[in-house]
Amino acid sequence: MTAAGATADIVLADWGTTSLRAWALDRQGNLLDERRSDSGMGTLSRDQYAPELQRHLSVMGVPDETPVLICGMAGAAQGWQEAPYIEAPTDFAALADGAITIAGQAQVGQAQVGQAQVGQTRDIRILPGIAQRDSARPDVMRGEETILHGLVCNGVQDGTVCLPGTHSKWADIAGGRLDGFRTMMTGEMFALLGDRSILRHTVMSGGWSDDDFITAVGEAHADPSRALAGLFGLRAGPLLFGDAVPHGASRLSGLMIGAEIASCLHSDGKPLHLAATGKMAAHYAKALTGLGIGFDMVDAELAVRTGLFDIASILWPERIPQRPQGGTTE
Repeated sequence: MTAAGATADIVLADWGTTSLRAWALDRQGNLLDERRSDSGMGTLSRDQYAPELQRHLSVMGVPDETPVLICGMAGAAQGWQEAPYIEAPTDFAALADGAITIAGQAQVGQAQVGQAQVGQTRDIRILPGIAQRDSARPDVMRGEETILHGLVCNGVQDGTVCLPGTHSKWADIAGGRLDGFRTMMTGEMFALLGDRSILRHTVMSGGWSDDDFITAVGEAHADPSRALAGLFGLRAGPLLFGDAVPHGASRLSGLMIGAEIASCLHSDGKPLHLAATGKMAAHYAKALTGLGIGFDMVDAELAVRTGLFDIASILWPERIPQRPQGGTTE
């Protein structure tokens, strides 16, 4: 067990469908300790959230009086406790107003964590998601709004933000406010087609080719209809030409990402910010670079932590001093 969290003034958590990331910070935003797990909304029942969180807090040695601020799917109707959506367009400060407190100031525990019996009361709050109640463009997000707020805290006042993922988000920021957004199911469609459709044999075989990926991105971006029309060619090509066809996964990914960029990115002169980490960041960066589109790369994990920390300074000003805009939690 580490003692790093013993001086923690706040714990921040991004609790999504598939994972939990938790960070213990001091009042200046310095990272003291962190924990990660695959225990997301998809694997937890409602009564499992409290002991799961306390397990990580205990390992980090976080004091009982240290509050916790959470964003993401823990606040969904199927999560720990529902945090109702606020509505776009919106100022990001409204996230603090919409934060909910886990019922009864959260009895975190009544579970065995190691050899210690847990039963303390802790102040735990969950941030709301954002809904776009437009009948022509209905949309929702949970978790991404906190990344966007982190970008605004770090100086982004106007621009388009691409947040790749299973359900990619494209958000418009104007005057430091969320003006609107759009969700694309690119990642989920890639997984479904690659795992369950007739294309699975093509997609699962062979390796990855950056050249084939970039070529497919360009084709779909120039004519998004080719992303759909060209799908069966991924099956027919190997039957007719064998090894002469591009790598299936590379081409499928390129077709879908190219079409997504064409559909969501408009030539309005606004700066583009790519907020992502890992493999997804690399794919989108290659796609945009191949298309000759300039962008600013943003670490999504640092941005969500920055956004959470800023909201925490509004909710617990006695613990965390308000920071000037443009700071980070590094």
